[in-house]
Amino acid sequence: MGAIMQDMVETVGAYIEQHQLFPQDDTVLVAVSGGADSLCLLHLLLQLCGPGKRYPDVQVQAAHLDHQLRGAASAEDARALARLAEQWQIPYTLGVVDVPALARREQRSLEDAARIARYRFLRAVAQELRERTGATAQVPIAVAHHSDDQVETLLLHWLRGGGIASMVGLLPRQQDVIRPLLCVTHADTLAYCQQHHLTPLEDASNTDPRFLRNRVRHELLPLLQSMNPGIRATLLHTGEVMQVDATWIEQQVEQCWPEVVVAENDNAIQLNIRALRSQPLSLQRHLLRHVAARLSTGQSPLELRHYKLIEQFIERDGEGRMLHLPHQLNLRRATSDTVIFEQSTMHADHDEHDKADVEPLQQEVILPIPGRVLVPGTQWIAIAETLPKVLEQEVRLALREQEWTKVWHLLPTTRYAVYIDRVSLGSTLRVRTRRPGDRMQPLGMQQEKKIQDILVDKHIARTERASIPLFFAPAHCVWLAGVTLDNRVRLTSATQHILRLSITTFS
Repeated sequence: MGAIMQDMVETVGAYIEQHQLFPQDDTVLVAVSGGADSLCLLHLLLQLCGPGKRYPDVQVQAAHLDHQLRGAASAEDARALARLAEQWQIPYTLGVVDVPALARREQRSLEDAARIARYRFLRAVAQELRERTGATAQVPIAVAHHSDDQVETLLLHWLRGGGIASMVGLLPRQQDVIRPLLCVTHADTLAYCQQHHLTPLEDASNTDPRFLRNRVRHELLPLLQSMNPGIRATLLHTGEVMQVDATWIEQQVEQCWPEVVVAENDNAIQLNIRALRSQPLSLQRHLLRHVAARLSTGQSPLELRHYKLIEQFIERDGEGRMLHLPHQLNLRRATSDTVIFEQSTMHADHDEHDKADVEPLQQEVILPIPGRVLVPGTQWIAIAETLPKVLEQEVRLALREQEWTKVWHLLPTTRYAVYIDRVSLGSTLRVRTRRPGDRMQPLGMQQEKKIQDILVDKHIARTERASIPLFFAPAHCVWLAGVTLDNRVRLTSATQHILRLSITTFS
């Protein structure tokens, strides 16, 4: 093991312990883009987690979101990461979101829409993992932000404004997100990848001037460094100083939260006006920032002008009045004593909204074997799993002897989980919802049939048909999930390798 690896493993391991970022015995979900930083993070965590390592009871899983910003290149990156996950024997989940459509639909910048989509996806996967494993705590999501990202973030926050909270920058832990690499630089991750022969994927969007962060990285920061060569250290030091004050403020917010917040759920938070106004103005605004952050995927969109509008709104009576805020947040006067912050699901451009809702249903994702992916446009996660060798051997013996009762006992099939012959599948499957003209050969039939006709014959409700996942091998559909298998992949006495396919919801 080289010096770089030893130093990085020790440095990151110590940072994880210092900030208590890992659970004692659970799963860590690693967000992987394929760049040097996320590859380094994934490889490092594999050196730290697992039997005989620093965290023997912690499991590592990977997740990647295709933002559909680079066409075929994005899809190829997803396939490359699927191959890497298979090589490293890591469970891997792939998601696909049309970020440009999301940006139009929710009236966001591309950069903001990409961030929103990414964290929605990661939290959906983390929630599915929590439900599947029965974990009592949130599954931490590890992202590959390093100290150079911290510098850029501080500059971005300074440009946008936002007070003391924004000048803290990135924290080792923010809610369910952890950042084990904040103690190292991008140069460190590049050196680590080079030593371990890890080939980062090139993402052209990292230089796209449409993204403000790229302009800060390539234009503003070099200019500031020409004026002050130590600007990076200065910004990091400022962030550390601010963090002390911000930590105290957060404690005050936590203490007054139960007094001010009347009720809350994922989409709405109700506040007691009198309790809110009894707090110092600084604490009122920090509490409002917390409310907005909880309803906006962890990052508040509120600026000084919004706080002033909220304060004016609260001072005036009138039940049912509404104040519209950024990122589809609304503030509504519920009673004379309470107001409700709520996340709106309505969009100004209904035609664009309808179009965006339809388009994801046509998207196709790659399902590694083994692996799991979110099926675009649905609430389903598609899963492919190989059998343990001992079980597979026992099933093969029962198949050869045609002991079907024993086979059914060993491989219990449900509407949402089936077993198929893997002989002609390769290392991946394709998963999507149906398209016009899709066909398959239903179990027990000798000819293909239109998927549409199968759904009608099986009396599948019209409202369900557009969201049913279809699993495809290179040559044909192998499973219309929850409805029927393709006859060509049924288990027979000649079956040698068996694959379990299943679907589960993430919400």
